[in-house]
Amino acid sequence: MKKFLYIPMVLGISILFVACGAKAPVNASKPSTTTPTITKPITNTKIIYTQKLTYLPSYNGIQPTEYTAASKTSALATSKYTIKNTTDVKVFEDYENILKKDGWTITEAKKYNIIFAKKDKHIANVIIQKSSKDIILQVTSK
Repeated sequence: MKKFLYIPMVLGISILFVACGAKAPVNASKPSTTTPTITKPITNTKIIYTQKLTYLPSYNGIQPTEYTAASKTSALATSKYTIKNTTDVKVFEDYENILKKDGWTITEAKKYNIIFAKKDKHIANVIIQKSSKDIILQVTSK
């Protein structure tokens, strides 16, 4: 007789646990309580190209502090830039957006350090390094 009492009691308790743990259905007619994510728009600024590598967009028109042309031993040209009073995060995001806007395909990116990109027959490897309050931007490209 006790078995007949235990079975409905266990079933009843199980149903209560399942019912209390269930999520309320989402009603599409209710307004959402989450705020939408706003992405940072790419501005309509004119893209400025580097003087030495005429196919490569410049970062805000800055000039290189060092430049090494491609040679027989190295197929890639190297440019180094010093960007004053900024952060690696800003330079990374801005330069990635500039490259995308110019039609470059980002093949790989390691947040705030490296961007690998290609466009047509050209490639660009961008290394971003912190140096006190400044950023050193090293670009190797062909």
